[in-house]
Amino acid sequence: MEAVDLVCFKCKHFRRFEGGCDAFPDGIPDEIISGENKHKEPLPDQENDIVFELDENQGVFELKNDKMV
Repeated sequence: MEAVDLVCFKCKHFRRFEGGCDAFPDGIPDEIISGENKHKEPLPDQENDIVFELDENQGVFELKNDKMV
């Protein structure tokens, strides 16, 4: 599977360094990674109601305690 424009990279819930996201801490489902689903609504088996929210600071990182965040 190849992700062309992963919506997750633009979401404020995406965990850039830890992996997964706040909505799917154990791994983002294939239908979202593939781009088939833009995650505007919770998935039926999702354990929370977190959905895509644009990260206004996308691409902006800062150092905190010697770690990039």
